[in-house]
Amino acid sequence: MGSFEKGDILKRLKHVAEFVLVKLLDGFFCSLPFPLAIQLGMGLGVFLSKIIPKRNALILSNLERAFPEMPENERHRTAWAVWKNLGRVAVEFLRLQEILKNSKKFPFIWEGVDQLDNFVKQKTGVILLAAHYCNWEVLGAAIAARFPEFTAIARPMRNPYVEEWVQKKRGLGGTRIILHRQAVKASLKWIKAHHMIGILIDQNLYTGGEFVSFFGRPAATTTLPALLHARTQAPVIITYVEREGAGFRARFTPPILPPPQITGENSIKAHTQAISDNIENIIRRYPENWFWVHNRWKRKKD
Repeated sequence: MGSFEKGDILKRLKHVAEFVLVKLLDGFFCSLPFPLAIQLGMGLGVFLSKIIPKRNALILSNLERAFPEMPENERHRTAWAVWKNLGRVAVEFLRLQEILKNSKKFPFIWEGVDQLDNFVKQKTGVILLAAHYCNWEVLGAAIAARFPEFTAIARPMRNPYVEEWVQKKRGLGGTRIILHRQAVKASLKWIKAHHMIGILIDQNLYTGGEFVSFFGRPAATTTLPALLHARTQAPVIITYVEREGAGFRARFTPPILPPPQITGENSIKAHTQAISDNIENIIRRYPENWFWVHNRWKRKKD
């Protein structure tokens, strides 16, 4: 057996083992009373911080550079809260359908959504942006349930079995997905059909895009929203969700326009910077809600 074949078999076995673990956790957390499942999920998040200390160190480093004025004990408290939030996000995702179908138990409040209703009535496409903040999966599913015109762009996971399972979970919540490799062509088609496209824009971009400031550091950032706006004039709106008790409150910003004094090719970068600034301002509200475990600044400017 060649080394390539052996490596391929080991990778497949790893993927199967990960999938089995995910299914076991799914069954376990869905069998518990919801409050207990949330508490255990947050505990699991904290436990993960102990077994992957490099990620915890990354969170602390990111926080130190983003908030140099923050005392060290506050950074550790925030890092702890980041892990707890990630554990809660996982459990809420597992029980996504339950959350969406029980509005009395899990009330969902919409703030600033009237503008989306108006754009839909006017048959105007919408470029809807979000970050990995609080629970972005619940937000996407709730938007999909309210707006049949909505679809989202997402990167596939490396494990194909887990990826298929994730897409089925999202499908139960009503979320439709476009893979990021098809993003430009599919997004233009979707917007020109007067629909709504959702894009998560706060992850490191390995190729392309522009470097714009994010928490005072150059971050490789997708220019897709700005390019789509330039091609279609569809409004660019940022949405985010925060928890209120057992429920959620979704907020929507007014349309974010490129600076009027900047034209031509520079307008795309300026618009991307304006979007990045708005995302940063949202994260600064409650830093513990953001995905600091990701290396947003991994790619360096040449």
